[in-house]
Amino acid sequence: MLHSVRPIGWACSAAILLAALGGAGCTQDHDLLSRDPPAAASTSGAGGGPGATSSSASTSGAGGGDVEPPGPTKLTVVNGVADRGAVRFCFLAYPDGTGAGVDPWPSDSAGLPFARARVVEPLDAAIPEGTSVQPRVIAGDLGATEGLDCAEILALAAEAAPPVVAVALPVVPAPVFAEEKSLLLVATGCLGGEGHTHDLEEQACGDGYSADTPTAGLVAAAMSRRTSFDRIALQVAHASAATPVVDVHLTPGRSSVSDVILARQLSYGALSPSPPFTGLGRGDLGAPEDITVHAYDPVERNRLASVPMREILANSDLVATSLTNGRGFVLVAVGAAPGTERGGFWRPHTYTLLWADP
Repeated sequence: MLHSVRPIGWACSAAILLAALGGAGCTQDHDLLSRDPPAAASTSGAGGGPGATSSSASTSGAGGGDVEPPGPTKLTVVNGVADRGAVRFCFLAYPDGTGAGVDPWPSDSAGLPFARARVVEPLDAAIPEGTSVQPRVIAGDLGATEGLDCAEILALAAEAAPPVVAVALPVVPAPVFAEEKSLLLVATGCLGGEGHTHDLEEQACGDGYSADTPTAGLVAAAMSRRTSFDRIALQVAHASAATPVVDVHLTPGRSSVSDVILARQLSYGALSPSPPFTGLGRGDLGAPEDITVHAYDPVERNRLASVPMREILANSDLVATSLTNGRGFVLVAVGAAPGTERGGFWRPHTYTLLWADP
């Protein structure tokens, strides 16, 4: 039985990102973003549904208050938009950024494919310094954005029968990018539009979705840099707007090693566990092509979906030999709800794997 996904409120979600950077979890009562009002989360073009609000990272697990190893600010961006094959982003200064003279990211007009991750390097090449940032996610005929700055792309999206859609995501407060953390931003949900309708559309895109009410959102987290020299460190980020609360299990590729639980009761927007799971070494995992990640209903305990590591690595820039002791990794869940049939306008439930400390 699938349980409804109820995204938390916009102000709570972005405030959680600040809390996560400081090691705290989420409660529903936050006022840290009074300077960045909820109206900033409105979409460009079609109106936003429940998923158009952001659900940012909380952490769970023992030791969440432990001190993180120091390191420079890093930003990894993942495309988790379930109804588009690729996207670009405009990271605009908030509240006054118009996009004039701002280059879209990534620079390649082919964009960032679904379930792919990329590190923004250098950070100031895409993120305005010293200001809050409102990302706009751009999709459609990305070739039409070649050579345009963000102001020109937004104007293009506002035309009648535009070749692209530009949807505003929630504001990320300025202090986030000043923290010496390994940051994760995932664009989530669906952007909607003509032809993006189906009887299973809410299973694909989240509660409240329709072609005219997209569920585009943003999951934000601070990934842990904690590792163990003789173990692999693992966390899981839930960035599928349509997926209910799940337990995430991993079955190693060695028959002598039992199935392990990586994250319990993982809800949309959460990153868990903290500190990372370090119960397996590289030798325990066995052959990467034989590893499988499973989503379970935490109440009824039935398996909802299984994704082989070979698919996860195909989504990722990492390869099998990247899985080494002493390094940290994050599995990011994206796409439709587990078990949603294929063949619609959406991308299926899957994961991508990325460095926790790129």
